[in-house]
Amino acid sequence: MKRRFNYSTIALSVCLSLASTSSFSAETKSSDSAKYADIERIISIGTRISNRTVADSPAPIDIISAKAIKNSGATSIPDMLRKLAPSFNMNNTTTSDGQDLMRPATLRSLGPDQVLVLINGKRRHQQAVVAVQENVGRGSAGTDLSSIPMTAISHIEILRDGAAAQYGSDAIAGVINIVLKGDEGGTVWAQYGQTSEGDGESTEFGGNYGLALGTKGMLNLTFEYSDSGEINRATPTDWFGSIDEPRQLLLVGEAATEMTSLWANFSYDIGESSEFYAFGGYTTKEGESLGFYRPAADDRVWSALFPQGITPRLGSKSEDFSLAAGFKTQIGEWDFDASLVTGENRFEFSNLDSLNASYGPDSPTSAYDGALVYSQTTFNVDAVTEVDLGFYYETSIAFGFEYRIDGFAQEAGDMVTYARGNTLCAESVNPSGDPTMTNCTGDEITVPGMQGFQGYSPAMEIDTDRDSFAFYFDTETSVTEDWLITGAVRYENYDDFGSTVIGKLSTHLSLTDSLAIRASASTGYRAPGMQQANFTQRSISLDNGELADLVTLRPNESLAGELGFSDLQEENSTNISFGVVYNEGDFSSTLDIYQINIDDRIVYSGNISRGINADIDAFFDRHSGANQALDGVKNVSIFTNAIDTETFGLDWVNQYTQTLSNMDVVYELSYHHNNTQVSGINTSSAMVPDEIIFNHAQELLVEKAQPQDKAALSAMFDMDNWSVTARMTYYGEVTSASYGTEETTWGAKSLFDVTAQWQVTDNVSISGGILNLTDEYPDEWGDNGGFFPQIGFKYGWTSFPFSLSGREYYMRASYNF
Repeated sequence: MKRRFNYSTIALSVCLSLASTSSFSAETKSSDSAKYADIERIISIGTRISNRTVADSPAPIDIISAKAIKNSGATSIPDMLRKLAPSFNMNNTTTSDGQDLMRPATLRSLGPDQVLVLINGKRRHQQAVVAVQENVGRGSAGTDLSSIPMTAISHIEILRDGAAAQYGSDAIAGVINIVLKGDEGGTVWAQYGQTSEGDGESTEFGGNYGLALGTKGMLNLTFEYSDSGEINRATPTDWFGSIDEPRQLLLVGEAATEMTSLWANFSYDIGESSEFYAFGGYTTKEGESLGFYRPAADDRVWSALFPQGITPRLGSKSEDFSLAAGFKTQIGEWDFDASLVTGENRFEFSNLDSLNASYGPDSPTSAYDGALVYSQTTFNVDAVTEVDLGFYYETSIAFGFEYRIDGFAQEAGDMVTYARGNTLCAESVNPSGDPTMTNCTGDEITVPGMQGFQGYSPAMEIDTDRDSFAFYFDTETSVTEDWLITGAVRYENYDDFGSTVIGKLSTHLSLTDSLAIRASASTGYRAPGMQQANFTQRSISLDNGELADLVTLRPNESLAGELGFSDLQEENSTNISFGVVYNEGDFSSTLDIYQINIDDRIVYSGNISRGINADIDAFFDRHSGANQALDGVKNVSIFTNAIDTETFGLDWVNQYTQTLSNMDVVYELSYHHNNTQVSGINTSSAMVPDEIIFNHAQELLVEKAQPQDKAALSAMFDMDNWSVTARMTYYGEVTSASYGTEETTWGAKSLFDVTAQWQVTDNVSISGGILNLTDEYPDEWGDNGGFFPQIGFKYGWTSFPFSLSGREYYMRASYNF
């Protein structure tokens, strides 16, 4: 007895095939209305066998449909997944430079760079920006999911299991595969929304059109545009009496953004058993945000330029490009897939309203700060077949080769953004800005570089890359009709840190027609990010309530060596999971328990400064003179392998479909629990103490800054011309202690969304909804926030799992053709 396997979307770097759009159908035991569910029971990723349902999979998998995406009311993939996927989190950062445009998204509360993202089964490049602020995702550079237009998406598959042995680096927490539309027909739509506070006005429109190319090909095109206004929940402040009338001086919320995307998906049959395919897109995003206010009397400001002081206004721009091309064919009993994927993210910074105090009162007030560029090119050859080894079904065998080049570049900005000008003494002792005055010391000396965001200097420039190659083998067989076993092994070699061998075993056993168990055990790894290994900057941050200059050291530079740090190494992981699956009629339930241990996780260290010990004091003495590497610098930080973590969690997902006389109703209930503990701190430096490398505040960011409990309850009512979805999302409490504040716990919150769609005609539909119906906000910071509530941070800063927008309304009109 033979079952053919899916190979239409074989991942370039994996040993698993992914469910194609053509096989996107409901499980036969469930009602047809289940196709409208948020998380559907359909053919899963993680298997070679065709027509396998999620309930039969050896790994937990979520499938999120196009209709669920549309009904979520979200305007970006991260926001949508936060509502619909139980183990997915995205924190709303604010006043965090590039992170305001690329917010950290995580799976199972691990790092943003510990989840792998695929497009049509192909590895997606990461973002260029690495997080260095004291918020969730600190020290990592994930994948910018918001750069992928939702209009282009057919559905999304989420594999919640360690999968590095199958997919390579980054797949420690799991895999998110975004499948693009590939069908004929088209749609155009427009959406408008705003908050109940009257801000955050957003206008969006887009279109998708698929056309047949004769009888053998298909081309699907997507265009999307969005313009979102600023959402600001900062409270008015007089900034400790520095201004007469309190006013809003900070941005606490969401910056204004503008995004444009153009994507395409193409395939063409060649002969009876071959196909050429290509897909990719271009997305550009621009945003503005604010830094911290500098009073007119501050020595970082010249009152002749800014008599009212200044809140530096910052600009950021992201350009994201990707292109994949490949060829599939069948030779004998073997199916081959050869492909080349290339992608790049370029992120530019600029000061739109600022100054360089060391240039005196004639300082320019705007300038270009420089850019970060991350690129990735991947070549793969994959082969898969089935052989008869005497088991119940034929055994699938797959092997392949991958060659990848990861690149990182850092480009310098305008000189005024980083340089020291010829005005040494600040306004407090030099009111006229006389450049000949030099008899000043300590805090009276101006700091070089522009306020808000200091640009990258030529000394910081770098353009480097890393090569790696991999071989993998996997197999899948049904020992009996009810017992499935799969295995995978992978060898990878990197030219900067060496090689690794990892593996995975998983199984699924049906106990009855309705009840099954599944389990997996795997080892994994994550290669050091090119951003972590090569990024440097000079920035201005808060240190015990005062603005202080901070330099990020590259791990492989001489200054890092003087402090005792060594080059970055890979992170290593073990992942064990066990699950129970129940499926009876229109009801299904899955419960999966997992344990993920990670050794040598890379972190971004705490502030290394004078006063820790004599060796560090001597280090600063050697490099702190005028025009030296640490001129005007109080703190340095570095990326380093430093911690071991242990994560225990469970995911419980339930679905019930009810068919009534005039409607179908799909109910969903999901619950996610996660508990991560730092089990060890092991820095490579003997000079810098462990408690400096990884302090209590950073420990909280890893352990408690994301909700340990998250639940969602939804009901979708589908009638002839109407569909209505009601959803409650529960976010458990979060705790943090960033920037010198006391440890603070923000209470759990439940957000309610109601959306509806009216099919006016066969071609026209109108939809809308109210998001966060009860206008829920995080708890206020209170006394634990120290001075932060006094300057505008009413709701805290670093660890919020939902938006500060409050209640939102939106309306959408669509035309299908």
